[in-house]
Amino acid sequence: MSKSWNVVMCSLASLWMACSGGLEDPTQPDPAGEMRLSVSGLTAQQLDSLVIRVQPANVSQALSYSATTDTFVGTLVLPVGAQSLTAQGYVDDGAGNPMLVASGSASVDVIGGARVTVLMRLQDLTPPVPQPDIAPFIRSASITGTPRVNELIGLSVSAIDLDGDPLTYQWTSNCPTSVFTQPTSFYTQWGTRDAGPCRLQVTVTARGVTVSQSINVNVAALTTPQTGEVDVEAEYIARPLVTAIHIQGPGLSARQFLRQDAVTRLPFVGPNRTFQVEFFVDYGNGHGTRTATLESTCGTVVRGTDTCATSPAPATCSVQYAWTTPALPSPTCVVKARATNGTLADSFAIGTMVDWVP
Repeated sequence: MSKSWNVVMCSLASLWMACSGGLEDPTQPDPAGEMRLSVSGLTAQQLDSLVIRVQPANVSQALSYSATTDTFVGTLVLPVGAQSLTAQGYVDDGAGNPMLVASGSASVDVIGGARVTVLMRLQDLTPPVPQPDIAPFIRSASITGTPRVNELIGLSVSAIDLDGDPLTYQWTSNCPTSVFTQPTSFYTQWGTRDAGPCRLQVTVTARGVTVSQSINVNVAALTTPQTGEVDVEAEYIARPLVTAIHIQGPGLSARQFLRQDAVTRLPFVGPNRTFQVEFFVDYGNGHGTRTATLESTCGTVVRGTDTCATSPAPATCSVQYAWTTPALPSPTCVVKARATNGTLADSFAIGTMVDWVP
C-alpha cells in the first residue's frame, strides 16, 4: 500500500534586497532566499537518505535526520523566483547500492522579504505486499467401473484454483503392479494384475501448493467361468440352379434351352396357342424350403406336374406348365422359370415375339 509523507518548506526573506525605489547596485550579488525543509512521517529506519534537488537553481542537498524531532531537516539557499523541487528517498538494497523507495515534487516561488509555506507529499514507491496464494480445492474424486484383475476402470478428479492458477495432476497407487494410462491428467484409466485392496491417490498442484485425495478400492480376483455343452446341428442350403427349359407346341417343334447356351430366343409364335413348358432345377441337396414357378410377361400359365414338391425332396427335379399366348400379337414376350431355396434364388428366361404365323 502506498504511503505518503509531508514535506514542509519555508522560504525566508531574501538575504539581499535593493533599496526601496532605488536602482540595483551591479556590484551586489544576485538576490537569494534561504529555504528550510522538514520532512515528517519518516524515521531513520525507513530511509537511509533523503535528497532534495532544485531546478533551475541546480541545487541539491541530502537532508539530515533529527532524532529529537523525528524529521529529516535541511537548509538551502536559492535564488529568488520560481523553483521546482524534487525529493527522493533511498534505502540500501542489501548490496551497498541506494534503492529509490519514495519520491515527491512541488513548485515554490522564492520571494524576497516574504515567507512562503509549501506542502510536498512524498509517495511510497515500494510495491504492495503480494496476495498470499489460495491453495487449490479438490471438489470430488470418483471411479467408474468395478475393479477386477487385469481390467481397467476409469478415475476422474474435479479440482479448482480460486486464483486461476493452472493445475497439474498426478495419480499414484500403493499397488506395485498398478498401471495408469494417463497419470498426469484429470482423467485416467487404472488397472492391476493383483487382487486385493489398493489405495489410489490423486495430487493436484497449483503454484507449488499441493492437495491430495485418496480412493480405496478392492480388486476382485478372476473367477473360473462355468462350462457347459452345446450340441449344434447345421444343414447346408445350396443356391438352386435352373439348368434348362424345354418347350413345344403348335407350329413349334420341341426346343430345349440349356443354362450354358449363348442365346435363349424362340422364333415367332402365333397368338392364342398353348405350349407345354418344362423346366429343370438342381437344388444341390435335399435341405431347405423350396419353390419353383413359371411366369410370363404375356399370356397365361397353368401349373402342371411338380416333382420338386415330392417328399423326400429330391436334389434335382422338374416342373411342367401350360403356357397360352395372348389372343393378339405382342411385340415381346419373356417366359421365366424361377426357383428359390429359403432366401436363395435363381432364374432362367427365354424370349420370343407373338405374331400371326402360318
